[in-house]
Amino acid sequence: MPSVSHSEVDSYLLCRRKHYYGYGLSLERVAQSNSLATGTAGHKVLEVFYGTLLGISDKAEEQKSNFLWAVEQAKEAFDELVKEGYEDGSNRAKLEDILFHDTYGYFANEFLVNNGWRILGVEAEFNLLYDEDKQASYPFVVDLIVQDPEGRYVVIDHKFVYDFYTPEQTDLQPQIPKYIGALRALGHDVSYGAYNMLRTRKLKEPTSDSMQYFMILKPNTERVVGTFMEQLGVATEIQLLKELSLDEQNKRAYRTANKMVCQSCSFRDICSTELVGGNVELMKKTEYKIRERREFTPATIEGSTNE
Repeated sequence: MPSVSHSEVDSYLLCRRKHYYGYGLSLERVAQSNSLATGTAGHKVLEVFYGTLLGISDKAEEQKSNFLWAVEQAKEAFDELVKEGYEDGSNRAKLEDILFHDTYGYFANEFLVNNGWRILGVEAEFNLLYDEDKQASYPFVVDLIVQDPEGRYVVIDHKFVYDFYTPEQTDLQPQIPKYIGALRALGHDVSYGAYNMLRTRKLKEPTSDSMQYFMILKPNTERVVGTFMEQLGVATEIQLLKELSLDEQNKRAYRTANKMVCQSCSFRDICSTELVGGNVELMKKTEYKIRERREFTPATIEGSTNE
């Protein structure tokens, strides 16, 4: 079944060459950058925390009463990541402090469970079939699905960021509107979304307000529908590209060649070497690996479907 995810669309729109390396050749770096490693490790700890609570109960009161136990499980998960080799970047705040510091850490100021929000989905997987004839689908994973104290269903995306997003930036970012649109198309009564931002910047005097920001987003129907239709339009373009041979895909994999895009690209070395006619085969074998394709198990959200 052909499928195109939110991440693949983002990659394609950012740089065709990056998309070719990541989704045509299915490559990924063996070693992650410090910023990417921090985000991956942080997401894992939050997944363990909220997953522990959901595993105990889907009732807000019981989740709140087991808060400290879930924090203990999250700390054990963090310690295990350190044993496996996780290291903080030299120019970033320590992930342990970001999460566990007694005064400004995330869990000391956790907003959702402590205010009666009900955890309903953790790393929840969905797959929207939008073209039955071509069996084309949109797979996506939502970090967190909750029910707020007023009974409304909310999608939340965790972000480990150097600086918090501004409203102007989130007005253009498509991720939350896409998730809302796709979930509504699947019959789920999702009202709005939020970015749960944890700051990785090293500050002289960190506070809870300077390290965490829960930004609520309530896109209108036009924004949700328009953004999701753009997703489908780009996905169709990508699917047509994938029908070509890899050699033809390579010829059409144009470089954006923009400083802001290239400086953070995980394929920068292989791209620049290839551009000047260098041999990249050894680099592919030693610095990159074939990315494993995620198998999706569709999630359910208790009580959220439109009857």
